[in-house]
Amino acid sequence: MLSKRLIRGFDWLVFISICGLFTIGFFFIWSAASQGHAFKQLIWMGLGLGVFFGLLFLNYLTIVRHAYIYYLLGIISLAAVLFLGASIRGSRRWFDLGPINFQPSEFIKIILVLALARYLMYKNSYKKFHVLAVSLAFTIVPLILILMEPDLGTGMTLLPIFFAMVFVTGARIKHFLLLIPIALASLPLMWFVILKGYQKDRFLGFIWANTDQDLGTTYHRLQALIAVGSGGVLGQGWGQGVQTQLRGLPEAHTDFIFAAIAEEWGFLRTLLVILLFMAFLAGTLGIARRTRDPVGRLILTGLAAMFASQGLINMSMVLGLAPITGINLPFVSYGGSSLLSSFIALSLIINVGMRSKVVLSKEDFC
Repeated sequence: MLSKRLIRGFDWLVFISICGLFTIGFFFIWSAASQGHAFKQLIWMGLGLGVFFGLLFLNYLTIVRHAYIYYLLGIISLAAVLFLGASIRGSRRWFDLGPINFQPSEFIKIILVLALARYLMYKNSYKKFHVLAVSLAFTIVPLILILMEPDLGTGMTLLPIFFAMVFVTGARIKHFLLLIPIALASLPLMWFVILKGYQKDRFLGFIWANTDQDLGTTYHRLQALIAVGSGGVLGQGWGQGVQTQLRGLPEAHTDFIFAAIAEEWGFLRTLLVILLFMAFLAGTLGIARRTRDPVGRLILTGLAAMFASQGLINMSMVLGLAPITGINLPFVSYGGSSLLSSFIALSLIINVGMRSKVVLSKEDFC
């Protein structure tokens, strides 16, 4: 049972913000796809809430204690999906489990946060470069496996998690600068070995958007911009968006749901989505500021970076401010694995807010 003290620590701002985002997502999945998709999302929400409340009964320190085991299992699942996963539109990201598809990369983001928190929590030498290097290795291994699927969008969220978490531990700026030549040296490998042809085309289409290019390389970007622009200030009305309803907007219920919302709701009401998302992130950072436990602060920092980068990348690509990548909008886009992993992350956020215990030594933790 949860004590009254723990219940009083429940952060309603964070939870209500997420409820608002999910409600908006439910109706626009209905509009952009079908009633069936919307009610499948409702089922996933029920499962997600069950996991969410179930994890609240566990102290987050107990969860972090086994982070290395989760990490190992996560790496194994990412490697296995490359050989045993279902091939969907040229990508192997999912295990086909009959009525559902399971996407390991959605969960590895949370696992990485827990593993880095476990590693960094008692590093007295956190200002040493080797701590930064080991933390980077924790990040690079799943990043490479995810890029091999290929899943550039999910992979792009891992690096912000790494930088945010090592930064709050007090890592030296000069050590970050040492990573610049490493990053530059890896660019040819990324371009010639890892990135697929269509990903290169999308990147080039973003850099030189006004040049004469094959329509296929810029189709997603153009359709999203048309949808956003046609929404105007007040929108065309729910279920009335031309691009959305005539299926001119690709993946309107998943990666491009923000464009569907902008078309049918318009600029003013679409701001509600952004405000709810910002309220959620502000609430998460508020918990991080209030908590006295360094482990909890690391977890909250990593999860805030994960959600912020995912939301920013999704909205930016829809608005033509970033290359097109396959990434959904948390709690809004359709997707079982994505929604379930998001509720797990939400439970960890609320969990830290409910428990403000200070771990004074390794003996208290182990």
